Order: sequence, then structure tokens, then C-alpha cells
Amino acid sequence: MNGIVLRNTIKPFVILIATVNMFSVHAASQVPPEQEAGGFSKRPSLIVKHNPDKVRQLLFKFEDIYSANQVAKNPSNMALLVIKNGKVLHESYNHPKAHSESLFFSMSISKSLTAYSLANLICSGKVDIHKPVGYYTSELRNTTWDSASLRDVLRMSSGAKIPKYSGQLEKNQFRNTTKHILSMNEIMHRNGERTIEPGIKFNYMSADTSAIERVIAAVSNEKNGLKEFKTQVWDQVGAESDAKWNIDKAGALNAYAGFSATLRDWGRLGLWSLAKNSEDSCEGRFHKEANTQQIINHKERQGKAFKGYGYQVWIRNDHEYWWVGHGGQRVGINTEKNAVIVAFSYVEDYMTDLYKLMDEL
Repeated sequence: MNGIVLRNTIKPFVILIATVNMFSVHAASQVPPEQEAGGFSKRPSLIVKHNPDKVRQLLFKFEDIYSANQVAKNPSNMALLVIKNGKVLHESYNHPKAHSESLFFSMSISKSLTAYSLANLICSGKVDIHKPVGYYTSELRNTTWDSASLRDVLRMSSGAKIPKYSGQLEKNQFRNTTKHILSMNEIMHRNGERTIEPGIKFNYMSADTSAIERVIAAVSNEKNGLKEFKTQVWDQVGAESDAKWNIDKAGALNAYAGFSATLRDWGRLGLWSLAKNSEDSCEGRFHKEANTQQIINHKERQGKAFKGYGYQVWIRNDHEYWWVGHGGQRVGINTEKNAVIVAFSYVEDYMTDLYKLMDEL
């Protein structure tokens, strides 16, 4: 079906809530989605199991929201979810392969999830973000990341050279790491020179996230950061489906771009983040710090819609932060409106309308 379908599969007696006008989906179908951002990745991955006994039941109160309908009508949009005050107001799918059980691939949204995985390690005293990456792992010795503090890499200011390819240090970096041609460790060692002192300037790059993942793995005494992510994030959100995370040829998580989950579980992640952000605890304080501006975005390359950057999180204003993936994947969280927006695509030609939707909720 080429139209937008709003479904509620938790309440089986509701089969179809609404269908909007039919429209072309050519822009969202030009490239096989498993090969592109926002699609359904088939590259080597680890399964992230959910707990069927702890599923968070979503509340549904579908509304006819004009701005949401306009976003969903854009032929580039594959799926859209709008939640406010804990209730799902809009759920739509706009791709032949997109439905409530599809795993939507997230590109750089994975960066934010990697940062959140540090919370328990920090609060248990195992990690101090003011210490250098090299204090925790020797894997990046003789690179700029070795002596950059964990806080510097969290806020993308490691001092490494400016990436040439949308945050990637090498051409085809994403392809080569996700298809097990290269490991991120190899790429970082041959591109590890320092161009500026750490902590001075925001410089968006995927390698900083990989450095965080290496710290998590080393401190946890694991091959990668998956166990800590599962414990500190996934097991807490009440997911209703298994997810997956891409790995490179060395078995490290593709921390900068590799996590896939259903649309509703992305919504649950947003609701979990909202709750964590207001939690009166050590972990809650870390989350709030992560979701507020830690460095100015000079808008030279990426993220022109955002005033600053937190810890692997884009900051739009004092009460709104976004997890952003190349190609048009977005999870927006507004603490003042108590709202979450999730959108997936691999063409970024309607993001202004998405931010407008948040403003109008």
C-alpha cells in the first residue's frame, strides 16, 4: 500500500485508524533501503534481545495533526511517530517494507545511545570523563584520541583532523566497516594525527564515538560495548522487540552508525530519555548534562539547525535535544512539551517541517 496507514497493533480490535490521500513514494524507493540510511540494514550485526516480561505498554490517542500529516506525506518519509504526554498521537508508515515490525536503521542516532551507555560506569566510579581515553584503553595509543579526555570526545572536540566525508575520516568508511573490510581501529590509527588541542573546538566526527565505545568495552572487560548498552539502556526502555547493532571486522560496535529498532521501540527510547532527564540520581544528572549544550556548534558543516552539542547529542534550544542520523533519521525530545518525535528516511529534504511539527505540538 502506498498510502500512510496508522495502526495500533496492541489493541487488536482496532485494525485501521485512518488512511490519508494516496501519493507517490518514488523518492523513498529509488535505492534499496537495506543499502541506505534509514532503511533496513542487512549488514553483520549482533542481536540485542528484549525482555518480553517487561514490555512497556504504549498508550494510544490518535489525533488528526495537520503538521504531522504534512511530514508524513513527504515522499522521502518512511515512518513517523509522535508522542506527547505519554500518548501516541500519530503513527504512520510510508514504504512497502515499513511496518510496525520493521527494524529501522539509525546511522548517527547510534552516537547518542553510545554516550548514554556510560552512565553507570561513571556513577559507579569506574570512569571519570575528565581522564584521557588512553587511561582506560591502549588501543588508540599514538593517536589524538589517546590523550584527549573522555569529555572531549563526548562533545566532539578530540582535536583530530576535520573529516572530509560527512563525519567520516575516509571515503567509504561506513561501507568498509559495516561490510567487514576494515575495522574502525585501523581507520583511526592511519588518520590519528592531531590538528588542534582537544577541547577547543567542536569538530563532528564518527571516530570520537568509536573512542567512547572502546572505553566502554575496556572498562567492562568485554569485546565491545553491547553488554553495557543492553544493561544501561535497552533493558530499561521496555522494548517489545529485539533490536540489532552492526559490528566491524574486529567485533567492535559500529558505535557511530549501527543500531536498528522498531519505530515504537525508538519511541520507547525517547520516553525513557525523557524520564532519565528528570531523574534525581547520579545517572539522571549525567543524562541531563548529556542533553544540554556542552560546546557551541559553529555550523560550519553538520547540524546547521542546532545551536550546540551535548554529549553525542544535538541541542536545538534549552529544552529540546535531538538524536540525528545522516539521511533524515531523527528522534526529537522536548522536555517542556513532554514530547517525542521519531522520523525515518534517507533523504533529508523535509527536516524543517519536522522541527516545525515539534514547535506546534
